[in-house]
Amino acid sequence: MAKKRAFVLLILSGISIQAPDSTFYLFPNVTAIMERKEFTDVNQLMTEALTNTNVSFCTRNHFGRATENRKNHYIRFAYSGIEVEDIEKGMLKLKTNFET
Repeated sequence: MAKKRAFVLLILSGISIQAPDSTFYLFPNVTAIMERKEFTDVNQLMTEALTNTNVSFCTRNHFGRATENRKNHYIRFAYSGIEVEDIEKGMLKLKTNFET
């Protein structure tokens, strides 16, 4: 699990990611990506990513309530049960999509 986690963090370097110490989830802050793409709802980013890359992730709506004054947007990656090779393919596609 640590290898998978390190791999995701390496591929998505440059994106602020909340990485709890002992879990198979990562929480990238996608606020800057959304601003660059002129998205106002994280579901827009999720739909675009799924359509363009076939990679899915959860939005904040799926893993807890945001505070009323929330300014940042987070998504959640779960990487348990996925082979490292598949993580590499998916994260590279997602990174390219996030950068365009």
